[in-house]
Amino acid sequence: MDLLIVLGAIVVVVVVFGWLFKLVKNTIQTVLLVAFLLLVLYFLFGIGPGAVWEQIQAWFGNWLGGR
Repeated sequence: MDLLIVLGAIVVVVVVFGWLFKLVKNTIQTVLLVAFLLLVLYFLFGIGPGAVWEQIQAWFGNWLGGR
C-alpha cells in the first residue's frame, strides 16, 4: 500500500512540474514576442510603447464602458 502512495505522489509531482515548466516556457515566449513587436513598432514606425499602451487603454475603456 505504501508503494502505491509513493508511486501516486511521484506521478502527481511529475505532472505538476511538467505543467509548471510549460507555463514558464509559454510565459517567456510571450514576453519575448511582445518585446520584439514593440521594438519593431519603435524602430520601423517610430511608435513607442506609450502610444501602444494608450491605444490598448482606449480600446478597453470603450469596451468596458469608460471614456
